Amino acid sequence: MELTVSIKEQSKIAAFLELIKTMDYIEIVDVKETSEDIPAEHRDLLEKRLQRVESGESQFKNWDVIKDKYERKSI
Repeated sequence: MELTVSIKEQSKIAAFLELIKTMDYIEIVDVKETSEDIPAEHRDLLEKRLQRVESGESQFKNWDVIKDKYERKSI
């Protein structure tokens, strides 16, 4: 069975996905974001970043790792 879920609060998406990942009987088939929530300039930056990752010029980094790095610097 497949189920479509719409998450209303953008800030809750990561927490929801992490919760779903802990359940071994659930497989995440696809994740789609509405691009209307993201400013055009930000979309362009994200697209360029994804292209660099796909071409091997850069590596994907987990947001939690980056966030921890900057939180440690602010102390």
